[in-house]
This record gives sequence, C-alpha cells and structure tokens, in this order.
Amino acid sequence: MITRRELIKRGALGVAGLAVGPSSVWARPAARTDLVLRPYPHPLQGEVDWAYLTDTQGDAFLSPTNVTQSGLVVPSGVDRPFAINARWFVEGFGNVWLEADNGGEFFRPGDYEALGGLSLNFEFARTKVAQNRERMRRYAGADFGTDTIGLYELAQELLDDATRASGERQAALADKSLLYGLWAGEMIELDKARSDLAHSPRTDEFFFGCETRQYIWAKSVDMVDRFVELFNYATITHYNYDTWYPVFEPYEGEHRFGIKDEILGWLKEHDITAEGRPLFWFHPWVMPDWLREKDFTALKDYVRRHTEALVSHYGDDVLYWEVVNEYHDWANEFGHTPDQITEITRLACETTHDVNPRVERLINNCCVFAEYVAQGHTSSGPADRPLRTPRRFMEELIEAEVPFEVTGVQMYFPGRDLSAIVRLIERFAELGKPVYITEIGASAGPDEGRQGLMYDWHRHWDEQVQADWLEQMYTILYSKPYIHNISWYDFADFRTFIENGGLIEMDGTRKPAFHRLESLLDRWDRLPAKRDRSVTGGPPPED
Repeated sequence: MITRRELIKRGALGVAGLAVGPSSVWARPAARTDLVLRPYPHPLQGEVDWAYLTDTQGDAFLSPTNVTQSGLVVPSGVDRPFAINARWFVEGFGNVWLEADNGGEFFRPGDYEALGGLSLNFEFARTKVAQNRERMRRYAGADFGTDTIGLYELAQELLDDATRASGERQAALADKSLLYGLWAGEMIELDKARSDLAHSPRTDEFFFGCETRQYIWAKSVDMVDRFVELFNYATITHYNYDTWYPVFEPYEGEHRFGIKDEILGWLKEHDITAEGRPLFWFHPWVMPDWLREKDFTALKDYVRRHTEALVSHYGDDVLYWEVVNEYHDWANEFGHTPDQITEITRLACETTHDVNPRVERLINNCCVFAEYVAQGHTSSGPADRPLRTPRRFMEELIEAEVPFEVTGVQMYFPGRDLSAIVRLIERFAELGKPVYITEIGASAGPDEGRQGLMYDWHRHWDEQVQADWLEQMYTILYSKPYIHNISWYDFADFRTFIENGGLIEMDGTRKPAFHRLESLLDRWDRLPAKRDRSVTGGPPPED
C-alpha cells in the first residue's frame, strides 16, 4: 500500500532504478516506431527508472513509458497527444519534475519517426521557454522587473544556441537555458502577482486558515496564543477513527463531540470561522471495520444519517463543510466505480443542504498532479481499472450536476517550480468553482531522506527556505481572484504531516515562516492581530 505521505515523498525524492552513466551507456537503439529521448543528466542526478505521460489537459494517464539503455522510450500505441514528465536535477535550481511537450505542440502518435532521436535536456528547455513565452503574452501589461526580463531573454538565447548544436554540447546549452528559464518562470509569476496586488488590492472576503488538531496537546502552552495572531479560519477534523483525538465514532452512530465542541468554542471566542472536515474520507487510515464492511446500500443509509448528525449538531456555528476528501479514486477503500463515487458524493452534498441550506460544501482533492494515476495505484494498492485525476473527477462531478460550492486543492510542496503549480491550479479554476487551498505546507528541514547532494527547491530545506516558499506561494495564490482560502498544515512542529513543517516550534517559538506570513498579512491588511491592538495596546511581543 502506498500512503499519501509516501506518494508525496516519492515525488520529492525521485525513484530508484537504472543508473544513468556516461554517454556510452546509451548505445542500444530502440525500435524505429518508438519515441526516444536521450538524457544527458547532471553528475549528481539520482538513479531514474520512471517517467509518465500527461494529456493536453495536464491529466496523467497510465502508459508504457520506460527508461531503457536507449534512453527514455515511449512505445508506439499511445492513443492521444502527450507530454513527458520526469524528475530532473537542475544545479542552481533544484530537483524538480519537468515536462517536455514538444515546445507546446505536444507529441503525437504517428510523428515518432519524423522526430527521430531527441535530447531530453533540450526538450525540457524548449518546453520551459515556450511556457514562459506564453505566460509573458498572457500577462502583458504586468510590471515585470529587469531581472525577470533578462533571465527570460537569456533562456531563449541559450535555447537558440542549443538548437544549432548537437550531442553533449547541445545538452550543456539546454541545461543553462533550463536553469534560467526555471528562475524566469517563477519570477514571471511573482512579478505578475505583485503587480496585480499593487494595482488592485483585494478587498473581498478571504480566509487564511490552519488545522486545529494540535489544540488537544497545546491547550496550556503558547500555541493557542500564536494561532490567533495569524488566522481567521480553522478546520476541525472529524475522522471516524483518529490517533489524534479520542475516537470520534467508536460505534456506528455514537459521536463523541467533546473536544471538538471545545475547539469550536475557542474559535468562536476569537471570531475565527470554523470549517468541519471531512464528513467522509474513505481511506484505510481512518476507517473502522464496521464501516469498511458495509455494502453499497448500507453505506448510502449511513452517509445520510452521518451527514444529518454532524451538520445538525453544529447548526449555524459551522457553515463550511468538507463533504468528501480525496474520493477521486485515491481514497476509495470500498473500490467504488466512478458512478458509485458520484452517487455517494451527490447524496452527501444534497443531505448537507437539506439539513442546513446555508452551508458551503467543499470537495477536497489531494495528489493533484496525479502521479498515482500514471502508477495505477490508489491508497489501498494496485487499481483494477483506469484511474481519474482530481481535475477530471471534479469535471465529472460538475457534468453530473452534483451540487457543491467549492473546489478544494491540497498543495504540499509537490516537487515542482512555482509556475507549474500555478498552471495546475488554473486548470481547476477553469471548471468554474471558487478554489480553496485546503492544505499547504513545506518542510523547514532537515528532513530525513532529503539531505543528499541534490536539493528539492533552490537549496536544501531549512527555516529560511521554508519561509521563502511560503511567502512566494501565498503571494501568488492570494493574487488570484478565484482563490478565497489558503490553509497551512500543520501549525506547530509536533506530529506534523510534513516533517518539521510547522510555523512554530514545539515550545511555541515563532519560526521565520510565521514572521513571513505575519508580514504578508499585515501588508495586505489581513492580520487578525490588528483587531486586538486597541485592547492590548500594541503588537504581539517578539520571541
């Protein structure tokens, strides 16, 4: 069984397999009907044995892509235009997933022989330069810095030079183009975000949130005081079985709200909006045997009763509910078909509305780059049917007219550059629903297993890198009018989902990421602490 944490780490670390050695290794030819991309990896590049394909919507799909002695090979028989995705170490930037999409045109079945043998390095650079060109065109009129424009143009010039070269010389020039292109791509997004916020500051309702599960151990320490300094929104978790809390539903229909009611009371005291989550998460981590053993008819009856019980218990004190979590084939312990998933989701959403029509209903999605689809695995193990990406899942719910209000997107550091993250979130926004970034996080390091010679993003994770990533992600996300919530996960360095991913230490000391978020919220006039200064007589004390 692959856990969600392991899937995230697999995406962050790369996967072991064929060792990429000197150029002489790549000597055995593939079939003429195959598409072959020869890699010229960095000397520190880890062993690689896997790449995957995405379609023109960015959706991953199961395909017979291989890494062989010929290089990265896509056999004939792929039934749609595609891009190739692989983890690649770019010295000076990081070890990130990159895509090669034939310079924006996508590779197409039947074109392999005409394309001939390709350089993977060159194709990565060609795609990145094309992506940057499209973003600059799309963002025309934004205030771009001279450094951004300089790097953007330098990446293009180096790609032009690479076009006229071949072999290792071409790869070396392409690597430089890719390096500058990656930095330019991130700077383009940041310049655009800052330009938009400077010219049109947001004044609509916006939630900055966090999960509250650490309240249970921190009631007597500084965690609760630190929490209310930043957030105007918080989630209260309701897993049937959970190692954090006393078991919420030890027997069917017996709900123990105690600590959750206490958390809600604390949030209300500080005027923090509460979200209940999730009504349903069919993941093996949290499913008791009595639930797992239900057939589909019995499950529908339970879904109706469970929804009624939780939504009615809180009434108007909780007007935001995450209805289903990760049900896009990933967390599907029952092995439901797509039609059954739609039926259960519809039932839960309709019942929520029947109990309280004022509730905003959210569908939450994890693993949003969907490597699990290309791997053919769910949280329970190998799949027995083709899987759907989260984007496709949401599209099908909308096509089926399932009633809900909000698309939820989790974004733990996914091993991608900022530009790739933005483009992915845009695909969800194009479905027409408001977007909440329901869970976001990154490590402050040192994170065990990631401290080799390569690094994930800019340099090895430490407290400053975590703060940099938070600041840049929040700036970009907050600038997007379709995003209305960003919630960090977790708050403190105690049993964090992402190791050392909290904003404060276990003793309550604020980390650089805390101060960076505080500064952003202050700049955007979104800092809850401002509301309290008339009472306290000044700002919160420094650590």
